[in-house]
Amino acid sequence: MSKISIKSYINSKEGKHTFKGKGIFQDNQIIYYDGKTRTKIILDNIISIEREEEYYIKMNLKESIKLKGIYKTKYGYLNLETLAKKIKKEKNSLEITYDLIIDDQYIDTFKYILQFTIDSI
Repeated sequence: MSKISIKSYINSKEGKHTFKGKGIFQDNQIIYYDGKTRTKIILDNIISIEREEEYYIKMNLKESIKLKGIYKTKYGYLNLETLAKKIKKEKNSLEITYDLIIDDQYIDTFKYILQFTIDSI
């Protein structure tokens, strides 16, 4: 397990969210807390992004393929799909542009950028 410093950016038509903080990197997974929201990124053949607070969302992303995910709210489940338009994965960074579709309705196009450096092992 490695401690890491993280910078993440999410852009959409609703605005931009920036996070700078600490996390951990272990077994191709990055975990960090953005306020009370736990974020986990699994770096594999399919990239998964999980966010959990008062809701649970899991987005599965593979370039040019529409994939189903999970979106659970306190009111129940919603149908979630993502279409990754671009995925650029490098040693210490990740950039994903994707469309978010909930209950067959296009919500928005998001651009997610994650940069990290290893602090210690």
